Amino acid sequence: MKEAIIRKKAIEILTKENYISWYPSPVRWKKEIDIFGVFDIVAVKHLKVPRFIQITTLSNISARKHKVLKVFNDVLPLMSIEIWGYDKKKKIFKVIVLN
Repeated sequence: MKEAIIRKKAIEILTKENYISWYPSPVRWKKEIDIFGVFDIVAVKHLKVPRFIQITTLSNISARKHKVLKVFNDVLPLMSIEIWGYDKKKKIFKVIVLN
């Protein structure tokens, strides 16, 4: 499933929870554009710690978790880091909170 479709579904969920979400705009000549080289979405709610979200498919959760921990393991207590794996069959996200 394409990242843009999964991201759209994640943004809809976050919007319903009254979060303001941001993600980098796609650029033609770059294959991958991530926030801090890892995250796909930043979601903010009034006076709450920003949520840094990596979106992926359900089967790639383990690889994404490894990618996030490799870069951000030392600052986990300071950030809200989540991995959202989309289950295409059930049409829901499995959310892994890393801190």
